[in-house]
Amino acid sequence: MDPADLERLADRELRALPAPRAPQSLLPRVMRAVETLAARPWYSRPWISWPVGWQAASALALVAVVGSLALWLPNVGAVLGTAAATLVAQDVPDTAQVTATTAGARIVWRTLLEPLLSYAFGIVALMVLACVVFGTALNYVVIERTAER
Repeated sequence: MDPADLERLADRELRALPAPRAPQSLLPRVMRAVETLAARPWYSRPWISWPVGWQAASALALVAVVGSLALWLPNVGAVLGTAAATLVAQDVPDTAQVTATTAGARIVWRTLLEPLLSYAFGIVALMVLACVVFGTALNYVVIERTAER
């Protein structure tokens, strides 16, 4: 039998089958799951469904935490820099060692890492694009289909 004939035969037989039916217990289980989700407290739901006042309060709290970290981190960096400087000052390498290490690092960068940088950037860009496509598809399937019902 020719593969095209086999495909047509299989297609005809599959179309002749009755449509599958959902089990009788499906609707009660779905309704129970919806009631369970609706009965959850507001803070255990997604942030987008929180009351507007709590959303604003949480956004302000996030801004306050990020702002305080931005003000606090330079001070920590200065303290750590001072501590590191005192530790390094005890055993300072000579100029020839620093020059040789810098030249070696520059050679490794130019021969091994720099040629691969464009490929790595391309892979990361493709991964970001894939995440955007997946997020858009998930948004369509979950949120827009839910809004239609």
